[in-house]
Amino acid sequence: MPNWGFGEDNCGNETNLKAKGDIQRTGSYVTSADKDFLLDIVGRYTVTIGGKSYDTVCVMDIETYDSGVVSEQFLDRNGRTILWRRFNRDDWAFGRYGKKWSEQLPENERLTVNGATYVHWYDCITDYIL
Repeated sequence: MPNWGFGEDNCGNETNLKAKGDIQRTGSYVTSADKDFLLDIVGRYTVTIGGKSYDTVCVMDIETYDSGVVSEQFLDRNGRTILWRRFNRDDWAFGRYGKKWSEQLPENERLTVNGATYVHWYDCITDYIL
């Protein structure tokens, strides 16, 4: 299981995150360093859900845990997840689904990561904010 152990030598991930510059994001265009482990803060965002606004930082993960998957995790100042979003590379699990994600979800948001298209699949919000 690729998700069994996180971080170098399965020592886990950083808990005191800061932007390292490994991932750069401008709008829906993302570029990244050539590394196996790509997890970085890409900016500060206000996330509004249910009429409540949260000051967050966005932590992006580019295929670190799952090949063909990019995620965004919006964390508040206490380190709690407000919103988590998943994007699939256009050809992710093509054999299982038989279509590209851009065909299955033609209206969904897109990210271009190092020239490849990723399509928004779903979001998760935590009980913490409900």
